[in-house]
Parts: sequence; structure tokens; C-alpha cells
Amino acid sequence: MKTKLLLTTLFGVAAWSLSSLAMANWDTGPCSGSGSAPCIETEINGNTYHFNGSGGHAGVWHGRPQAEGGGDFSFSGPSSLECDGTPIDCTLSLTGEVKKCLDSDDNWRIGVRVNASNVQAGDFACNFIALDGFPWYSKDTAIGTPDHCPFEDNCDTFIPYDSTASSYTANFGLIDIDVLGSTEVSEGHVHSVVFNPGVGANFVFASDFFNCEEGDEGCSVDGTLTLNNGTSLDIN
Repeated sequence: MKTKLLLTTLFGVAAWSLSSLAMANWDTGPCSGSGSAPCIETEINGNTYHFNGSGGHAGVWHGRPQAEGGGDFSFSGPSSLECDGTPIDCTLSLTGEVKKCLDSDDNWRIGVRVNASNVQAGDFACNFIALDGFPWYSKDTAIGTPDHCPFEDNCDTFIPYDSTASSYTANFGLIDIDVLGSTEVSEGHVHSVVFNPGVGANFVFASDFFNCEEGDEGCSVDGTLTLNNGTSLDIN
């Protein structure tokens, strides 16, 4: 019995380890530029990696390549949070992952998952801002109007892939915000966040916060967060 239990445990650990490596792994080299599926590419420390949707890559969340230390991609930059007419200017960092997947109609979509945040130097109140509700998911802006909820890990609701697009726009949620111990946003979301892929990839936020009934939460955010642990993140 002990031997059987030990073998079961070892096989379980091995399967988990292989699965983790598969999730973190990228193919080396740039995208080939051929095929109808999206190819996601990143350059870090002068090295280029991509994943093209074949095998275990499609439908799998990808952070930084394992060869570059793994972990999430990180984006940071100046941002302004305004609640009830009072702006707070801070440096905001968000970390997350990206994936490509086929929806139920066999159309390719791009998903973004935000896993964590860090609010840094700026106004004094920046020290007392807490962001939560993670993970936040991207959602196709055309879905669910006027009610844009839920925000979930569902390929059918991610951003439609467009091989000719120079940028992608999505809503993001659900987001919780506390300021100075007071809840300002609960299960909110922002509209029309723009992702600009390529060298110096960035997310541009310029939106009010809304609840799931599309009521205004009384807060807004403006800022541009730029990739800071890689040279580029591109969608081809």
C-alpha cells in the first residue's frame, strides 16, 4: 500500500511538473509570418521567443519564457486615479499573462489575465491604495452591451484576433479598489483599454469604473503602462 501510494504521488508530481513547464514554455526564434492562427512573440535580453498555437500552446496562459526566468509580464507607468473629484497620481504596475485560443465558432481570440498589482511612488495617498479582485480578465467590448459582466476565463468572450490590427481594445474586470481604508470600487470594470503590441508594448487606460449594471462607480483611471521586463510583446 505504501509503495502504491508513493508511486501515485511521484506520478502526480511528475505530471504537475510537466504541465507547469508546458504552460511556461515558448518556442525559440521569431514568428514565421505564415498561417492563419495568431503568433505571439516576445523579445527579452536580446532573445526572441514565440508561440504559434500548435500542440500545447493554444488555450494555455503564457507568462515570460522559462528561459528568461518565467513569471508574469510586468507593465508600469504613471497613472491617475480619481474618485469623487479627487485625483491621486501614482506609479502603477500590473503583471499578467496572455493566451490565444479558439472560441466555440472556431475563431481565434486573444486573452489577457492580470494577476497582481503594485502601487508605488507618487502622491501620499498612493501608499494607501489597495487593488484587488484578481485575476482581472479582458473581454470583447462588443459583448454584453449594456451589461458587460461576467469577466471570466472564457475564450468566447476574449478579444477577437485580427491579423491586420495595430492595436487591440478590451474591457477589464472585475476590479476592487480601497483608498485610505474605504471601498471606492467593488467588482467594477473599465472600458476600452487599448493594448499596443510591439517594441515598448503598452496598455492605455482612460475610463470610468462601472459596476455590472453599468452604473458609474464614481471613480476613473488614466494612464499608460509600458512593458518593463522585456523589449517587446507582439501579436502577429
